[in-house]
Amino acid sequence: MLKLPQPFIQLQSSDDFKPKFKMIQQLLLELLDSPVIAVYHIGGTKQTHYSTEPIIDVLVTVKSLHDITSLDEKRLNYHQIYRLHNGYHKKIIMAQFQDMVALNQIARLHIVEQNNQMLYDYLTVEALLTNDTNIIKTFESFKIAALHNSRSIKDYENQKQKWFQQLINKHKK
Repeated sequence: MLKLPQPFIQLQSSDDFKPKFKMIQQLLLELLDSPVIAVYHIGGTKQTHYSTEPIIDVLVTVKSLHDITSLDEKRLNYHQIYRLHNGYHKKIIMAQFQDMVALNQIARLHIVEQNNQMLYDYLTVEALLTNDTNIIKTFESFKIAALHNSRSIKDYENQKQKWFQQLINKHKK
């Protein structure tokens, strides 16, 4: 079982993960009675600015988080997408796994309610990590240090979440 984050990669082209994202987007939008409103490709596999884990981050908006129950354990599990139970606040995280032994993630779904502050926070971070050279460089350095200082995936993800929250607080209007 994978205990540490997957090794980082440096993408040469932002097209590398587009086909897989399109498949996930189509799956989420075309499921019968899907509560999904919008699907965005976010994170490191969307760009070539900084090293990243080879995991497609997908931001998914729904009217209400309660609507996700209809997706859980029914239709998404058939596609190796499972809910991660980690006590997330005002969001649901699901992951698609390559296999159920090593638990290498292929994709991670960040599910938030539409017109919610969390959605705007995600989009703000995405814009900053796409367009602000100084923030991109700072984030790359942070990620490498966090990777080396983490004892587990959870520790690494918590450090990243804290960094994102500090970035959001600094750039709130």
